[in-house]
Amino acid sequence: MSHPDYPHEALADLPGVAFAPMRQIILAQAKASKLSVLEDDPNRLTVQTAHGLIGLRPGAEADTAGMVAAADLRWLFVLKSAVVAQMQHMMPQVAEAMRWSDGDAVGSLPPNFQFVRVTKVEDLGPVFLRVHLHGEDLSSHGDESIHFRLVQPPKDTEAEWPYIGDNGSLKWPTGPGAPHKPVYTTRAVDHKTNTLITDVFIHEGGRTTDWAREVQADHRARAVVGLVGPSGGGLLRANRVLMATDETGFPAAARLLENLPEGATGEIFLEAEHGADCAYPITAPPGVEVTWLARAKGDNLADATIAALPGAGDRAIWFAGEKGEARRVREVAKASGRDPGDLRISGFWSAPA
Repeated sequence: MSHPDYPHEALADLPGVAFAPMRQIILAQAKASKLSVLEDDPNRLTVQTAHGLIGLRPGAEADTAGMVAAADLRWLFVLKSAVVAQMQHMMPQVAEAMRWSDGDAVGSLPPNFQFVRVTKVEDLGPVFLRVHLHGEDLSSHGDESIHFRLVQPPKDTEAEWPYIGDNGSLKWPTGPGAPHKPVYTTRAVDHKTNTLITDVFIHEGGRTTDWAREVQADHRARAVVGLVGPSGGGLLRANRVLMATDETGFPAAARLLENLPEGATGEIFLEAEHGADCAYPITAPPGVEVTWLARAKGDNLADATIAALPGAGDRAIWFAGEKGEARRVREVAKASGRDPGDLRISGFWSAPA
């Protein structure tokens, strides 16, 4: 089937992959993620995602081909990369052999990459910096995906940037010129001026912290960076919420809270070294209670979240923090009978081993 909302389509043969078992895998993933199945015939499968279509088709030189379709070429590339990544996890040899029918220029910059320039870095309380980025076209950065990779060139070395690999996926350089590429949250975007704002949590020894401070001190040589995205989950469409995060997720939490449906209720736990003294600006709707936790006093984000789960009822659960703590919250939430598809629990960083 063709879909008027997704005019850009690409196919890639999956050598040695039988249609029937791959169909079952995709249908199981669609069910777990609550995605709509638009077409399910003996030799065709089409599933709608937040960013376009994925599915299976008869192959040109193989029994089965992967299919993606999207509204524009940027999202088409994102879907292709996602399919290759999934195949890499299941069948690495097949993933490396994939070649897409639209023939993106191998070795060129990916369609979802662009250069942006820092126009301002300002202090935002004692533990955050606010970075303003200007690009040529930020139209794809909306509410459906609120994260991106902030691609920073190495210091004192010529930068190497991401490129399109033979199998159509995004490839990252690994040599001395490899950039630093952490994921950050779009705190706000002004499409009229093509300006994007992101907030950087200050932690000593952090490469992004050092980079932002250098640019703030007018070291303009590193003011041009790359932006890959958008990616990740979008806004939280829920009337009742239980949210929890440490500083690494404050920008995402702030954006989600500002865009909750009118009349939303619930609770959010915010953990910082000294609690509310971090002075990060977060405004919750009147019906959402804010509880600050202070690590210096022994408070723990995961403990507070787990203690609140029994009384959370049908609230949507959103958690962002250390990976081990996120795993602990996820396990308790799933053991309590919650549908994994209703949980948005993310590990934003890893504690030292």
